[in-house]
Amino acid sequence: MVEVVKSSGGLFPNPLEEGISFDIYSTFIEPPPTMDTEMKILDQEQVSVESQPAASTSETDALAGLTIEDIKSVLAQVTDDILIGIQAEINEKLQIQEEAFNARIEKLKKA
Repeated sequence: MVEVVKSSGGLFPNPLEEGISFDIYSTFIEPPPTMDTEMKILDQEQVSVESQPAASTSETDALAGLTIEDIKSVLAQVTDDILIGIQAEINEKLQIQEEAFNARIEKLKKA
């Protein structure tokens, strides 16, 4: 299951964490929900509740044939792939900064 950010259905954006409390926002700013949105929300909640048991059984079936070592090796491979990409990005950024600093040093030497 993938979680995504809820879109703002109202006229005003959702409150920031450091802004006002949700109670004040929901009481004074957020417009009252209409019947259509209430029905959509209820339908979505029912669909998510009904789909959860099916999703959990398919997940357990997919993992039933794997051992702990298999899972660890797959996670290690995925982690290594991700870390290699991040490390390459960091090295590239450091090289760019190093070249910029070397150019500044050369300018200072000439001055």
